[in-house]
Amino acid sequence: MNYPGPPSEVGYGVAVPCNSPQRSSAIDVRPDILSASGRGLRPRLAALVAVVATAAASGALGGCGDDAGPDALQVISLGDSLAVGVQPKLLGGGQETRQGYPRRFAADLRDEGRGVRLIELGCGGATSGSVLSGGRRCAPDRDTPYRNEDPSTSQATWAEGLLSSTRGRPRVVLVDIGGNDVGSCYSAGRVLPGCIAKAGAALRTNLSELLSRLREVDRDVPIGVLSLYDPLLGLWDDQPASRPLLAREHRTFLTQVNGTIARAARRHDATLVDLAGAMDQSAPLDPGSNIRPRAVTAVCRYTWMCVSAPRTPDIHLRKDGYDLAARVATSALRPRLPRSG
Repeated sequence: MNYPGPPSEVGYGVAVPCNSPQRSSAIDVRPDILSASGRGLRPRLAALVAVVATAAASGALGGCGDDAGPDALQVISLGDSLAVGVQPKLLGGGQETRQGYPRRFAADLRDEGRGVRLIELGCGGATSGSVLSGGRRCAPDRDTPYRNEDPSTSQATWAEGLLSSTRGRPRVVLVDIGGNDVGSCYSAGRVLPGCIAKAGAALRTNLSELLSRLREVDRDVPIGVLSLYDPLLGLWDDQPASRPLLAREHRTFLTQVNGTIARAARRHDATLVDLAGAMDQSAPLDPGSNIRPRAVTAVCRYTWMCVSAPRTPDIHLRKDGYDLAARVATSALRPRLPRSG
């Protein structure tokens, strides 16, 4: 099966100057600043705030739009490879591009006349657990402002410090996480039965902790949480014998993964950025029908899961998929955005 996509979607080899080593460097936060659990504010969080504030003043955060002015809206993006626009190379492997949905989101707001500064904290390969605990190398490798070695130097801890150090400024937080939790359920072109339910249980615990920590720092900041598409539906066309399993696991995905994300968003006064809805992920799946389900069509259209040789299937969004995610985010969060210069 093949979904070639328009030529504009092929964005291989695009450099990302806003996150080059010249623009960003990891800041060392001593383990004694935070407790090992990394949960919530700590008595010595002020030390971390000072570190982040110094980094911000020196430009070490590597944000895009540094010339937007002090009253610019800060867009702080956390998450995995979707947050930094990873796309596959022609013969396998991934690379960061300019096409991540936070960049498109920021660009859409700039087009509306807003001053915007984007701070990209995402890390390809991150799971809901590693966002909190660190210790998982970004894939592809990227220069982040946090060490990412343990809970005290994790993506979540850095975001806490950033929110604390920039109180009073207009900002919005984008969160996408869980895709790599589910991605481990895809092995050698097949779905591992029962794996998605386990991934959903981990996501439930970790996403709740992440949002709780962000809310503990700032009870009012708008937070958008992305719902997920099921990349395993990309196996539908080529594996008709597996369709009953795919349909069953997809129902689990909707309840245990996207249901978890929606409930966590409501519980922590965050906004659901419903990419799954925009990609028809709740449309019916009939394993016995010869008509391709809308949910499968969307996965094949917006991701690289349905490609032909020499390319290999890849769970990441195409350019059109990132653009779709950004449009959904802009529409969902616009009513909650603070005014900015």
